[in-house]
Amino acid sequence: MTVLVTGAAGLLGAALTAALAAQGKTVIAMVHKTSEIRNNTGDVIPAAACDPSSAPSGIQVVRGDVRNPGLGLDPATREWLDRHVSAVVHCAALVRFEAAWDELEAINVTGTRHVAQLCPCARFIHVSTAYVCGLTDGLIAEAPCDPEGPFGNDYERSKAEAETSLREQRPEAVIARPSIIVGEAASGRIRSFDTIYRAFKFIAEGKITAVPSKTTATLNFVPIDHVVDALAALVDQPASDGRIVHLAARRAVPAQRFLDLVGTVPGLCSPRIVAPEPFADARTSIAERLARPYWGYFQRHPDFLTGALAELTGLAAPAIDDAVLLRQIAFCVSAGFIRPRT
Repeated sequence: MTVLVTGAAGLLGAALTAALAAQGKTVIAMVHKTSEIRNNTGDVIPAAACDPSSAPSGIQVVRGDVRNPGLGLDPATREWLDRHVSAVVHCAALVRFEAAWDELEAINVTGTRHVAQLCPCARFIHVSTAYVCGLTDGLIAEAPCDPEGPFGNDYERSKAEAETSLREQRPEAVIARPSIIVGEAASGRIRSFDTIYRAFKFIAEGKITAVPSKTTATLNFVPIDHVVDALAALVDQPASDGRIVHLAARRAVPAQRFLDLVGTVPGLCSPRIVAPEPFADARTSIAERLARPYWGYFQRHPDFLTGALAELTGLAAPAIDDAVLLRQIAFCVSAGFIRPRT
């Protein structure tokens, strides 16, 4: 089997590329700015440049830009992909919550349409986010989202619009929705500290002493190794065609519980929970302004249903307890991302 993985140099795409190759699959790793692919340990994964004159093998790298029709690939490369690829996993995305809408739309919405035009005979798995549910609380079904929102940020909106467009373009596509991706369950290891990790750093180091949160807020963390295992299993599961699958923890963690847990680690701080209110830039620190795009996670309590993955693959949603969370925090400290007070 030959699998095309877009965003293969990114955190999730690289880890998935390594996992698929370890299963003996041929992987065509599509990258944009860099041809170097590092797995979750930070090690470079051996790969060769693609050669459209021969059948693909091992891991082969092809450079493309999802913002362009045909991803900017020449006709010979597109024909080579159409001929050999049996499954596409679309991981490429802009995951900057503070990005301008034009950027998010170009990559996450239009980019998804461009990728979906490739390899029409291949199975298609699109990596979205569980938070296309926006600000909806309570049970969240594994069903089409409302593209009108309301949303916590424009990133969520872009992924919701991408899902809606994709279901019209390729109704057989699988939509996989991870929740908040964190490090490996057993070690907390993660190659890069993105998205909510930025806010977490400011909180743990005491640069932010109060978090605007609802008392009912929850955070659904999912380890990256579960997401990778789930995507790899969905690649092998044709019965998943057309399904929406949440890749989330069995139960979310109360936001208050998580923030209190941070303060149990020597040298780290737990913030106060304060009622959400309108922000005034003149009264906020630089850290608070940088963390602001992530406060949406603290304003809601969605309960993601997770039955589809177990039904299709036999993989159960993971349980996230205090021990798993403490390993996440410990890895951030050991890697030097978070610096405890002395």
